[in-house]
Amino acid sequence: MKWLFRLVLIVLLTVGGWLLYEWARPMNIPEIKVPGDLAADYAAAEQKTGIPWAYLAAVDESTHRYKKTTPASIRQRAVNWAKKVDGPLAESALEALIRHEFAPDKAERILSLATSYEWAASSLGEKYAFPFRKKDRGHVSYGDTWGASRSYGGKRTHEGTDLVAPKGTPIVSVSDGRVVSKGWNQLGGWRLTIVDTEHPQVSYYYAHLSRYAGGIGVGDKVRKGQVIGYVGDSGYGPEGTTGKFAPHLHFGMYVRKGMLSPFREAVNPFAFLKAWEQHGG
Repeated sequence: MKWLFRLVLIVLLTVGGWLLYEWARPMNIPEIKVPGDLAADYAAAEQKTGIPWAYLAAVDESTHRYKKTTPASIRQRAVNWAKKVDGPLAESALEALIRHEFAPDKAERILSLATSYEWAASSLGEKYAFPFRKKDRGHVSYGDTWGASRSYGGKRTHEGTDLVAPKGTPIVSVSDGRVVSKGWNQLGGWRLTIVDTEHPQVSYYYAHLSRYAGGIGVGDKVRKGQVIGYVGDSGYGPEGTTGKFAPHLHFGMYVRKGMLSPFREAVNPFAFLKAWEQHGG
């Protein structure tokens, strides 16, 4: 019986070690280069054909940096691939197809980028909510403000998208999730951070709120589309500071480098917002 116990122990340790490695291994967090005006087309192509948008974008990014990409070309490639692979979700067949269509070094770059995008940006192709209700969107404006310079708090660049809206406009959670931080931040004012339930490596940051919705606290679960707070102009000073800038929502996205890693990296949320606005909730 001792040999059986040892065998079981060895198997458990081996499997457990492999699972721990897979859970904790660091991932490459790519710069999200998908053009905002094409993001919704990639999302729509995935929803229609089942071909993951990350593979479609990886081809366009790796071969010509989106310079030849159009909504029609995205749809056409997705439809063609869906006909060739053994079922729309058979990614092993999709990988084989890419290796067949492209030279080895090019195929490796495409597959590597697609894997990174699937980790860091899975939610682009899914029906997440835009952070404002449909009835309020006519009063919301935004552009790609990622990387813009900021001076308050030291020389730094902007890690998010600013959505300008009247003070007091309700803000909704883009996903099902759990509140992991709430309270004052000198830069972000009254802010919330919510970890995505479906993709727990991703968290969403909502800043400059005027106030929170009732019943929102650290540890609470929220639902996609649930009102979590209201647009404001808080931040850039001690607790309670307001009026340093026009009211807006600062929306940020952060991706964890491994499932057990404490380190998160900011990614540009602009393409996600454009896709969710057209094809999300």
